[in-house]
Amino acid sequence: MTLHRRSDRIRLRGTSVLAAPLLVLAVIGLSLAVASTIWVASTDDGVGAAAVAAIVVPGLVGVGALLAIRGCSVEIGPAPDGTGGEVRDVVAWVTVRRTPQARIATARVRTGPWRLYVLELDDGEVVKLVGASPQQFPARLLPEATRLDVEDLEALLGPDPA
Repeated sequence: MTLHRRSDRIRLRGTSVLAAPLLVLAVIGLSLAVASTIWVASTDDGVGAAAVAAIVVPGLVGVGALLAIRGCSVEIGPAPDGTGGEVRDVVAWVTVRRTPQARIATARVRTGPWRLYVLELDDGEVVKLVGASPQQFPARLLPEATRLDVEDLEALLGPDPA
C-alpha cells in the first residue's frame, strides 16, 4: 500500500479486488502481443492485416488494462462543494462512490482471504471500498503492516471534529 499526497488529497493504492483481474488481463494481452510479434518475425510470409491485428489488438488490451489498474484507488480529500472531507472509491478512473468523512462512524480492515477497507456510516450502513486494499498476505505479516493499516484508517476517518 502506498500513500500518494497531492496537495490536499491523499490517494491510497494497493492491489484491490478489481485490480487483480485487470493485472491478469494485462499479462495475457501483452503476452499474446509478444507471441504474435515473434510469430510474425519468424515467418517468411508478408505482414498482412491479420498479423498486424494479432499484435495490435492484444497489445492495446494489455496497455488498457494497465491504465485501468493505475486508476484504481481510494482518494481522501476535500468535498467538491467545500463542506468538509470526503472519501472517493475510484475504480478504473471512475468514481464508484463518494462518502462524506463526517458520516463515517468507524473504519476497519476486514480480515479474510482478501483484506478490504470497510467503513461503517453513522446510519449503520456498511461500505466496502473496492478501489484499494491494504497489504495482503504475506506482506501483512511484516512488523510495520499494522502501523500502516492504522495510518490508513486514520486518514479515512479524517481529522477529529473539535
